[in-house]
Amino acid sequence: MTAAVVFDLDGTLADTAADIAASLNAALATLDLPDVEATAVRLMIGHGPTVLAERAMRHLGLATERHHVEHLTDAFMEHYGASGNRLSSLFAGVNDCLEELTAANVAIGVCSNKPHDACRGLLVDLGIVKYVGALQGSAAGLPKKPDPTMLLEVLRLLDVPAERALYVGDSRTDVQTARAAGLPVVLVSYGYSDEPADELGADSVVTSLRMLSSAWPSLMTR
Repeated sequence: MTAAVVFDLDGTLADTAADIAASLNAALATLDLPDVEATAVRLMIGHGPTVLAERAMRHLGLATERHHVEHLTDAFMEHYGASGNRLSSLFAGVNDCLEELTAANVAIGVCSNKPHDACRGLLVDLGIVKYVGALQGSAAGLPKKPDPTMLLEVLRLLDVPAERALYVGDSRTDVQTARAAGLPVVLVSYGYSDEPADELGADSVVTSLRMLSSAWPSLMTR
């Protein structure tokens, strides 16, 4: 029986691409660089703000010089922290899924490469922090996914062993993270991956989180 589900955040629970694109382009403007189109930004999300800055510079045909990457990262985080997630929203079916899991006494965690405080702010702004029993975003000293450290920390906080947990994400990184931690993994098909979800080796793929309990029946057989 599955006692806990740990979710990735951006691209899985929350559609944050518009806010991230707005903040990235505001950061690029501080260096008099052109905007990056929102469709391209969607495929840059998932490895934290420093990688986002590097990918944006490469997309613009620029060398990823350290001082420029650091400047863009800091400017992005300043703007993003002040934006209030005003353009972000939950994907369809997320709230229904979280309510169903809560009603079934399945513990819920979140594990993301987004900075920890930004994760918490997003969960609060989207009204779902009440469902989340443990959160781990990126922080100094913690390796990012696909290293399993953050995911295993969420399970420790939930007091649930890996063999009784499920990980849900949207990318190859999420599959690698789950495998490294010894968890089965379900992917959503609508996320920010530039590769088809059904080609990434997940145990199951769903088009909506409303389908999670049917895709993983042990969630409801406690």
